This record gives sequence, C-alpha cells and structure tokens, in this order.
Amino acid sequence: MLAVEFETHVENGMVKIPAKYREMMEGNLKIILLKPDKKARVPGKQKTAQLKKLLKQIREKNIFGAITNPIEWQREIRDEWT
Repeated sequence: MLAVEFETHVENGMVKIPAKYREMMEGNLKIILLKPDKKARVPGKQKTAQLKKLLKQIREKNIFGAITNPIEWQREIRDEWT
C-alpha cells in the first residue's frame, strides 16, 4: 500500500488532493481523516510541571533502591530475554 501524507483545507466536504499526488492517487483510495485536537495539547510549562511531578513520584517510590550491583542486575534482566 502506498501512503502519502499532506495537509489541506476541507471546504464544503471536499478535500483537494495536491497536484503532485493526483496522478498516482487515481482509482480506489482508503482515506483516514485526522484533525488536530487543540484541547489535547498541553502547554510547555504544564508539560514540564507534569513531568517533574512524575519524576518526584518515581524518586519517592525508590524503585531501584534494592539494586546493590547495577551491572549484575542488568545481566540478570538480559538473561530473562533469552
């Protein structure tokens, strides 16, 4: 399947395919419509605050505190993969 991505403006329910894609896009097409969700976007400062909060929670849980030898621990974890 050939995939092409471009942005366009919808007017009266019509989507214009850019001229450079028209020839290769003849016949049957599968169309997927994506519209940016402005509500879903989180401003940079808010993202930073969320990230700091999550990192603080991770530090408080001390999830790696029981590891006395990090190299040996990594070897044991990798052994689980094989």
